[in-house]
Amino acid sequence: MVPSTIKTNHLSDTDEEGKAGQWRKAEVLEDWKEQLISFPSMFNTNPSDGPVVIEAPVANCIIRNIYTDTGAGADIMYEHCFVLLPKDVQETMKETYVPLASFTSEPSWSEGSILLEVVLGKPPLKRTTNIEFLVVKANSQYNIILGRTALMTFGAVTSTVHGMMKFPTPGGIATLYAERQKTIECSQVTKAIIKPIIHDDGSISPNLQFPDQKIIIGHTLSTACKEKLYNILVTNLDVFAWQPSDMTGVPREITEHRLNVNPNIHPVCQKK
Repeated sequence: MVPSTIKTNHLSDTDEEGKAGQWRKAEVLEDWKEQLISFPSMFNTNPSDGPVVIEAPVANCIIRNIYTDTGAGADIMYEHCFVLLPKDVQETMKETYVPLASFTSEPSWSEGSILLEVVLGKPPLKRTTNIEFLVVKANSQYNIILGRTALMTFGAVTSTVHGMMKFPTPGGIATLYAERQKTIECSQVTKAIIKPIIHDDGSISPNLQFPDQKIIIGHTLSTACKEKLYNILVTNLDVFAWQPSDMTGVPREITEHRLNVNPNIHPVCQKK
């Protein structure tokens, strides 16, 4: 049995009174959190190779297309989902500049962080807790990514082979099943390659939402090389700034635009 308090003889450097033997609180692990989580035999289930994509109430809104990713170090809400939340909820977002590294190790910056209530399961097997999400502006077929932090908070274990996620509740072990149809749709989106607009002068418009913004590729390159460049551009559209609103969220200590003028000289307005 874990005691509710423990005694320590550690002497804090900041303790002005210099008293040893301070009593500190220790978290008591509730019995229901120690329940055994198990999955059925593979011979009694239909194996799956897709991601575990679920739906759940978040901030009192039913959010579909939530990807449970045990490899993600952060809990992510994409901006296209964030803007659909109620205005009073959006206003609780805090400014935070956290660098996020993708599998290419290229950092991107979050728009901010927001603490939201997440509900998993249904009564009597239901858990409710607050999860802090980083709001990210990027193209994604998902609305939310539940990373290792959220899964640890819920004590959840996911199995892509079984297509399910399990976690303990005071009423027993809850099981959430992956949205099979939505998983198939997400896989199709991932594999689809968007063809850019190729103009008569040889330039291309990789972003179909901004056809007037063109990129010129050298005409001396081979057709195979051009095709590879096309694919790189259309699959990395989020790297480029297509409109002024895409340039927000960069801390001033990282980069800042300024005029190279003498700050001691003030502008003079000439009267006509």
